[in-house]
Amino acid sequence: MTQKNSNGTSDSLLADPSKLRVIVVGAGIGGLTAAVACKEKGFTVTVLEATEKFTHIGAGLQISSNCTRVLLGFSGMRERLDKVGAPLKRVRFHDIEGNQIAEKLYEDAEKEYGFPTWMIHRGDLHDCILAKARELDIDIRMGQLVEKFDGAGPSVTLKDGSQLEADVIVCGDGYRSRARSALKGRIDEPLFSGNSAFRALIPCSLLQDDDLFPLINWKDQSCYAWVGGTRFIVAYPVRQGEYYNFVSTQPAIHTKGSDYVVNIDSSVVMNEFADWDPRLLKILKHLPEKCLEWKLCDLEPMDNWALPGGKITLLGDAAHAVLPSSSQGAAMAIEDAAAFAEILSRIEHKSQIEAAVKAYEDLRRPRTTEVRDSGRRNVARWKEKDSHEESTNDVIWDYDVIAEAKIIPIG
Repeated sequence: MTQKNSNGTSDSLLADPSKLRVIVVGAGIGGLTAAVACKEKGFTVTVLEATEKFTHIGAGLQISSNCTRVLLGFSGMRERLDKVGAPLKRVRFHDIEGNQIAEKLYEDAEKEYGFPTWMIHRGDLHDCILAKARELDIDIRMGQLVEKFDGAGPSVTLKDGSQLEADVIVCGDGYRSRARSALKGRIDEPLFSGNSAFRALIPCSLLQDDDLFPLINWKDQSCYAWVGGTRFIVAYPVRQGEYYNFVSTQPAIHTKGSDYVVNIDSSVVMNEFADWDPRLLKILKHLPEKCLEWKLCDLEPMDNWALPGGKITLLGDAAHAVLPSSSQGAAMAIEDAAAFAEILSRIEHKSQIEAAVKAYEDLRRPRTTEVRDSGRRNVARWKEKDSHEESTNDVIWDYDVIAEAKIIPIG
């Protein structure tokens, strides 16, 4: 039954979805995807980003079919992503001496799952989603640091003291999330895995060597992996062969204390892998003089993502940071965004918002917990003989978050 407000007009959101005001805190990959998904549902969307301007942080990542099905639901995204990403067709596993020990094929991934898996630079993926957000004329406000959250409004208070209200607020403000801290009443420190990652982008123009051509040839659409006990390397070209993306995981060296990211000399990386595949050493000689060592952490699952009042909830790393060994950090944020928008689009009145937020959390918590656990299992497998046989999460790719969001009960 359609409810009437005090002046006798209908307040049904089905009649006018723009009546639903959504604030998205954080303009990362998950936040922007949520903004786009909500805007396409017709909602009024405001994005609050703490930084003054966007920068291309990070390096390469893989986005699998479970999240590309979300992205390709936005018009024009296929063309954008095809220009900056390369489909993943195979992963070639090697021992530390460079002998290939296994190969996992994904030649028919798009045929099997319905959507592609891409190797892509994180900054390029962000640019594609940002371009879509701007095409939709979404209100993105830079330099807007949220310091307080009021679930009763709901509203947020910015650093300058100004207050913004909405009907529902979703916070994708990263694994050091202020919203998560507000929910728990304390800073929720990430859980240290004991490992760190070296990450670097090397211009492929520096790697012109016959031995290296199979590795850097982006048209081969291959990811190379080396497995060596407690250490693991993944490498592949991004930006259609402009850069070679190198990521290693090893027991932490300099990131054992309170530092999460440490500048190190490239010689540290060279020394760590000095006895590995000679081709790797040729690549590592071209590392930038200074590299970054990142502490690898995840977060314990929570029983509840919503602040008191039930209208402010979490998204992405703020809710469920995972280890990079899951290869699903960005994908889970994108799935969250799609689920949040889809479930909200099913309500008829604002009185159902709390129920919709709970339905969103009920759908996403089991899924993201399983993915987090898969990342931990992968680390354990890499330390075992023949671990490569199960170290990629094919089963996770065959998932349709929008279909699931359409059927989960609300209230």
